[in-house]
This record gives sequence, structure tokens and C-alpha cells, in this order.
Amino acid sequence: MGEKQLDKGMSVFIKYFVMVASIGLCLVEMYTAYFGVLPGMRQAAMHVAFVLSTGFLIHQPFKKSYTFTTFMNIVCALLIIVCMGYIFVNNTSILRRLPQIDPVTDVQLILGAISILLIMEITRRTLGWALPTIALIFIIYAFTGQYFSGILYYQGITFPRFVEQMYLTFQGIFGEPITISATYVFLFVLFGSFLDVSGAGSFFMEFSKSLVGKYRGGPGLMAVVSSALMGTISGSAIANVATTGVFTIPLMKRTGYEKNFAGAVEAVASTGGQILPPVMGAGAFIMAEYVGITYRDVIIAAAVPAILYFFSVFMQVLFEARRLNLPGTPANEIKRTRDVLKESGYLAIPLIIMIVMLVSGYSAMRAGFWGVILIIIVSTVKKETRMDLKKIYQAMESATKGIISVASACCCAGLIICVIRITGLGLKFSSAVMSLSGGNMVLALILTMISSLVLGMGLPTTASYIIQATLTAPALINMGLLPIQAHLFVFYFACMAVITPPVALAAYTAAPICEGNAVTVGIKAFRLGLAAFIVPFAFAFGPQLLMIGEPLGIIQAIVTSLIGCTVLAMALTGWGFGKITMLFRVVLFIAALCMVVPGTASDLAGVGLIVVFAAVQAMKNKKDEKAAAE
Repeated sequence: MGEKQLDKGMSVFIKYFVMVASIGLCLVEMYTAYFGVLPGMRQAAMHVAFVLSTGFLIHQPFKKSYTFTTFMNIVCALLIIVCMGYIFVNNTSILRRLPQIDPVTDVQLILGAISILLIMEITRRTLGWALPTIALIFIIYAFTGQYFSGILYYQGITFPRFVEQMYLTFQGIFGEPITISATYVFLFVLFGSFLDVSGAGSFFMEFSKSLVGKYRGGPGLMAVVSSALMGTISGSAIANVATTGVFTIPLMKRTGYEKNFAGAVEAVASTGGQILPPVMGAGAFIMAEYVGITYRDVIIAAAVPAILYFFSVFMQVLFEARRLNLPGTPANEIKRTRDVLKESGYLAIPLIIMIVMLVSGYSAMRAGFWGVILIIIVSTVKKETRMDLKKIYQAMESATKGIISVASACCCAGLIICVIRITGLGLKFSSAVMSLSGGNMVLALILTMISSLVLGMGLPTTASYIIQATLTAPALINMGLLPIQAHLFVFYFACMAVITPPVALAAYTAAPICEGNAVTVGIKAFRLGLAAFIVPFAFAFGPQLLMIGEPLGIIQAIVTSLIGCTVLAMALTGWGFGKITMLFRVVLFIAALCMVVPGTASDLAGVGLIVVFAAVQAMKNKKDEKAAAE
């Protein structure tokens, strides 16, 4: 009986702790978004204390909750608060200390070591073993570098010096990743939560259906549009599959799409949300800091490649529907676009205004702040969407729980980045890439792509991008790429890892929903998303696709790339204006590559191949019609 009462008491404590932490975190973040961030390490320390303590309480280390483990969770939550509280309270003295004069105290050593262990543990709970294992390998290397030879040699570091770098500077736990999570990223997660609770998700689904539902294979087209709209807000491919997939996949199957193809469409469309402005997940905010440009510049540069990605997927779904002669959604199930906008269009106003603010030069924090406020205001238009106190708290709690995995990844990635910097491994790795490629840009890009995909298969997109931005992006920049080209290149492949076999996490999430085979879904998703494996090479050799260069050159690159994506869709589906033979599928694939790669010569070559195909296909269709008539 005593144990049951203890369990009940701890459950009540956890419930109210999560409530207080969620409300407190959201209010402080909104306050600092309007009045300015807290100085020094205080903003990040506050963020880590709120988020990770909540994470320890809601993410159990085992499948079943026992009294002892629940008690230890509470202890871990309180410990992380104490560790971060020390930084918050002593922020000024820590910033003023001189490492040569002021040695690390015993208290700092203990709290720093505990912080490192707790960060690795919460990362393991929320994201699995991959990232903390990589962090552990890097930490071991920091202490054993003197035993290596050649490029891996490093003189080593003492334990106090190591803890100092990780805990008392902006190089480790409180580096760029967690600072960005504590400022920009959380506000957009909060914005997405408020938007979702207000009912905007249902609006996006109905809006997508009204736009494309009537066309042949409408549910597949609807999945692409709705997942794009939702994915750019959530920034998580897996979360997007789990939320929109339960609606779109059954609709696609009911229309006639093969089940594995239906799952693949949802996986690819949801993955694209990570590369589609205005939010693009946490990576875009971190990229802006690394590249040294505004967030507005990042989303402008990322716009055209994202459009090409979704256009390619859209056209493949359309051609597949034509190949299978699938019907559209029944007219009685589709509302007119005008009626949808009239009923719920007001819910999109905060998103539209936020995008306008970002493009107009407002800071991401200020845009996120007003986005949240506007959702609360416009939701009052109708009773069913009105954000009362219960819904506001629901959005706050959802945002706090949603940021846990991001903050954990950022803290753990900070440990890795700190080791890379203090050991000089980043410069060594860049030199190794340049050496292995022999100065050949194509080979260097291929090596970078492979390493990004491999990392992304086991790590969250944000963590994978951060590591690659530190290791390989500098090498590409040294070889002549613009910083935004190099960083978008590694970011793209970090995102695409979730649809790349054999570890295609977005496909694995979609497989149970579509009742298909995970491997088959992954292969089909890879095919559907193939444009994302071509476009990064295109903008690496031609920045016009990133809106950099002369206006005419930019227009030419966009138009020819759109044609290239259409031709690519024909080649991959085997259908255009009729069935396409394997020979001409290969011809069209080559033509697509020529059209996507910037350059007048390649464009002319692509056009020539397309003209040859069109002429032969027209003759074939005419012959088939004549034979049918006879």
C-alpha cells in the first residue's frame, strides 16, 4: 500500500512539474523573443533546464515504469536543474573568469561531469543509441589522441580542461546548436503547436483536397500538397508521416494506388517539409548562424530547390495515376476552394504574415512571437477554433514535449563539435576530403553526399547537419563553393537520409500505416525523391538555382530545371503521353540531367533529346491509334 501511495505521489508530482515547466518555458521564451534574449549563457541554461528536466520525467528508461526508475527520473530532472541553475546564477563570474588564472573548482568539475552524463542519457532515451555512441567515441578520442599517429594524432587533454570547455564556455553544451534551439527553433515549434491545436491541420487537408482532389489520382496529389504545408511547420519527416499519413495513405489506397507506393508518396512528401521554407526545421536557423547570413537569405536560397523537389514528386504521382488510369476524389467529397477559404482560411493568416515578416527582414524570433499571438487572435473568429486556456496549455505542453528531442540532439552535438574544435579534427577532416578527392569537385561532393547520408541514417537531421557543417562543409568551401552552396548541399542529404535505404526511417514509419513492406516502401520513396539527389549537385555547380546571379540566368535555370523534373518524372514512371519503352526512359533520364544542370550547352543537349523522344513517341501513338481503328 505504501508503494502504491508513493507511485501516486510521484505521478502527481510529475504531472504538475510538466505543467509548470511547459508554461514557464513558453512564457519565458515569448518574453525574451519580444524584449531580447537573456545575456551570456543564461538563455541556453534556462532552456536546457526546462526542456531536459521535462524530458527525464516523460521519457522512461525502460518500457515499464517502476517506483525506483521513476524516483531516479525525478532525481535526474532535479540534477539537470541544479547544473543549469549554477550557470544561470553565476553567469557573470563565469564569463569573466580567465582559464589561465582561475582553475576549475571542484563544484564546477562535478556539475560539469554530471551535465555531460545526463545529456548523453536523455539523448539515448529520446533518440536512441546512435548519437550518444558517436559522442562517446569523440570524447574517448579527446583523451586518447596521443596514442594515434598521422592525421588522427592529438596531444590529448586533461579532465578538468575537458569539463571546462564543455561546461563553462560557449564551445560545448552551450554552443551554437543549443543557443539556436533556445531562441529561434523553440518559437517555431511553439508556433506549429498553436497552429495545429487551432485546427489549421484540418484546413490544410481540406484546402489541398479542394485544389487537386478532383484530378486523376487526386488523393496522391493531395498527400504531396498537404504534407508539404504541414511538414514545413513541423520540420520533422517522421512526425509528419505519423500525422498526415493516417488520412492520406488510406485515401490513396482507396483510389487505386498500390499500398507501398502510397506509403512512399507520404514518406517523400513529409521529408520534403524539412527543406521547404519558411521553417525547414532547426537546421535552417543553425545554417544562418554558420554561414553568417540572415534567416531570410537562407529561405530565399532554399526556395527553388524545394519547389523542384515537390514538383518532381507531384509529377511522378500524376503520371503514375495516368498510367494506372485512376479516378479522382468523388466530387461530393470535395468542397470548393472558395468555400474552404471562407470557412477556415483565416487560420492561414498567421502563417502568411509570419512569412511576410521573415522575407521583409524581421528577425525569426520576432516573426515567431507575432505568429503565436496572431494565432490566438484569429482563432477567436469561430467558437470551434477559439484558443481557450485549455487549448493554450495543450499547445504549450505539446511544444515543450516536441522540443525535447531537438534540444537533446543539440546538446549532444555540442559535445561532438567541442571535441572537433579542441582537437583540430575539423581541419584534418577537411584536408582528408580534399586529399581523397584529389581536388576534384565532383568526387568531393560524392564523398560528402555519402558521409551525410550515412550520418543521417542514424542521427536526427539537425545533429547530422551540425556535424557535417563542422567536418565537410569547410572542405567544399575551400574548394570554391559559396558557403550557402556547401551548407545547403550537406543539409539536403542529411534530410534525404530518412528516405534512403536501407535505413529509411520515414518509409519505416509509413509502412505500418499503408500495411506494406518497409523495404519496398523505402525503395519506392528513394525513386520518388530522386530529384533531391540531383538538384544539390546542380546548385553546387550553378548558384542560379539558389537565386544567386543575373536575373536572366536565374530564370533560365528555373525554367529548364522544371522541364527537367517533368522529364525525370516520365523516365521514372515509364509514362508520359503513353507508355514509354525502357530505351527512351534512359534517354529521358539523361535529358533530365542535362536540363537540371545549369548551362546553355547542357540545356540544348537536353532539349534535343526531348525533341527526339517526342517525335518518336508521337509516331508510336499515331501508329497505335491507327492499329486500334483497324
